[in-house]
Amino acid sequence: MSKPARVTASQIAPRIASAATERSTRQRALVAALALFDAQGVEATTIDQVRDAAGISVGSLYHHFRSREGLVIALYEDLLEQYRTAITAELVRHSAIRTLLDAFVTTHIGWAMQNPTAERFLSEHRHHRTLTGVTRQLQGDTADFIRPLLRRIKPAIEAGVLKPLPPELLLSLVLGPVQTWLRMHRAGSSKLDAAQAARKLSDLIWDAVAVPPVKRKLK
Repeated sequence: MSKPARVTASQIAPRIASAATERSTRQRALVAALALFDAQGVEATTIDQVRDAAGISVGSLYHHFRSREGLVIALYEDLLEQYRTAITAELVRHSAIRTLLDAFVTTHIGWAMQNPTAERFLSEHRHHRTLTGVTRQLQGDTADFIRPLLRRIKPAIEAGVLKPLPPELLLSLVLGPVQTWLRMHRAGSSKLDAAQAARKLSDLIWDAVAVPPVKRKLK
């Protein structure tokens, strides 16, 4: 599988034109920043380049972000919220623990495939020095995001459906393989397409975290 092509600076204008009719000035700046960061890197991107690409005034840009660092933080938080909203909206549709975990895997991969530039930015910049000052806030937001999922996992552990592991460790066994495959996909080293990966990972993860039916009957 070939490595996903990065967005070039020359491809930014159509995105901005589309965003201009339906998004706020802030969102236009975020769209421009994401495209520029992906095309040439955060360090090589200036605030003036973002302003020019977004077609907004200096005053408007600094009103929302104050600096390039503020723009990086805002973009990271915005993309993370988009991802979490997509996951949460799907998970509330499932009650059985097996379909819940399958939905988590499928939606995570699906969002990444639909938003490759956003997923790449989140993955590659999660430890960026600019985010150091908001690490505690991001950790708190993550805890708030996973808490409802942990609450739904715990009864399945108590019922003997899932293995008797701490819920947060069990969730790591779900999320870890998905993130690993996505890294391989970005590097072009996976021969599986997204649908194949989601199906196989869902089965493998379930086998890793679930108590086999035979053992359940023996209890």
